[in-house]
Amino acid sequence: MSRKESRTQAFQTLFQLEMMNTDLSIDEAISFIKDDNPDLEFEFINWLVSGVKDHESVLDQQIQPHLKDWKLERLLKTDRIILRMATFELSNSSTPKKVIINEAVELAKQFSDDEHYKFINGVLSNIE
Repeated sequence: MSRKESRTQAFQTLFQLEMMNTDLSIDEAISFIKDDNPDLEFEFINWLVSGVKDHESVLDQQIQPHLKDWKLERLLKTDRIILRMATFELSNSSTPKKVIINEAVELAKQFSDDEHYKFINGVLSNIE
C-alpha cells in the first residue's frame, strides 16, 4: 500500500492514543490495524507515530511560532496531530516538503473541518 494510506493509519493511531488517554503502547495501538491491513508499511507507521510521540514538545515548539495569534492547545486535536506529523516528517525525512505538505492537506480535508486544510497548508509552508 501507499505511503498515503500509511500516513492515514499513523494519523488514526495518534488520534486514538490521544483520545483514549490510556497506557496503551504504540505497538499495541498499531497492532489493532495490522490484521486488517497486512500490506501497510508498518515500519513507516511505527517511525512516524513513535517520532511524534517521542518529540511532541519539540514539535510543538517548532509549530507554535507559525500559528499567528493561536495557541497549539486551542487547535482541534485533528489539526494538532496533522501539524505534528508533518513537522516531524519535514525534519526527519528526505521526502520533498511539497509532498509532505500535500499529504497533510489531504489528511485535513479528510479528518478536519471544511476549511482547515488552508490553515494547515499555511502553517506548514512556513516551517523549515
